[in-house]
Amino acid sequence: MPAGGQVASRALVVGQDSDVCATLHLHLDRAGWVLFCLPSPELLESMLRAVAPHAIVLVLPAQPDATWGGALTAAAGAARVGVRVVLVAPSRDVVEPLAAVAGAERALARAEVLSRPLSVLERVSGLGVTAPRIPAAPAVPPLPPTPPTPPAPIATSALADVGALPSARGARANVDLMKLIDEELIDEPRNRPKVTRVEVNVSLVSEHNFYVGQTRRVDSGGVFISTMLPPPTGTRLEIRLGLADGRRLDLEGEVVFIREKSAISGRQPAGCGVKLFSLPGWAIDAIDRFLLARPPIVYVPR
Repeated sequence: MPAGGQVASRALVVGQDSDVCATLHLHLDRAGWVLFCLPSPELLESMLRAVAPHAIVLVLPAQPDATWGGALTAAAGAARVGVRVVLVAPSRDVVEPLAAVAGAERALARAEVLSRPLSVLERVSGLGVTAPRIPAAPAVPPLPPTPPTPPAPIATSALADVGALPSARGARANVDLMKLIDEELIDEPRNRPKVTRVEVNVSLVSEHNFYVGQTRRVDSGGVFISTMLPPPTGTRLEIRLGLADGRRLDLEGEVVFIREKSAISGRQPAGCGVKLFSLPGWAIDAIDRFLLARPPIVYVPR
């Protein structure tokens, strides 16, 4: 108990990395924190109610399995009510794509935590670490008022196109706008297909998800878009895809299958599977790591 009768801050460490847990226990205890260690991520939701921590440190393994999906979701819910969430993993390739999913304010590699244990909570009040002061920007003198620009003179040739007008006040009323628009579009193709643009953000709790094919990788599948009105198969789409780590990319895709809502599908949402074209390698790797925490939809065409 800290001096003055104040309640000590509580940190909950989740994971089976004994070196990280021991290091955090030693240094956070000296900093006045009460530390709780939870080896199984499946118990995080129940421990949140029992411990009511001020901070959660998720220590991910090199290859997180499906049991971490519920822990990341529970941590994201705690972050929304003010709990500090920190993700730690053997490498940044593992931790960074999942940091945004868990609502984490920090993503650290294992070596950083072992070398500087207090870095996991250095932004939390109580450790005596303050953010650097940002100097105020110098005052900018207001710009002098811009004199009004006189209206441009109307060319005589322009009046000839719309006919002689009795007065400038009646000019707008005598112009046939629909006729002018038709003249502008006379050379445009009238049956041009409409381009469908959609924005999809996939997370652990979204009804949108990724789907995979025979190789069980996203490059053999695409993204499943949850919608009650899916477009027909073969429809080409322009997609702005939001990944779980906050990055976005613009892609082209094609609807390859449709899943309708029915009693057989149960709680699965209706929607369509869209094959993604020209998916960059870094995005494939990020999505494949995300699928370790959330299982994808498996679709193998017959």
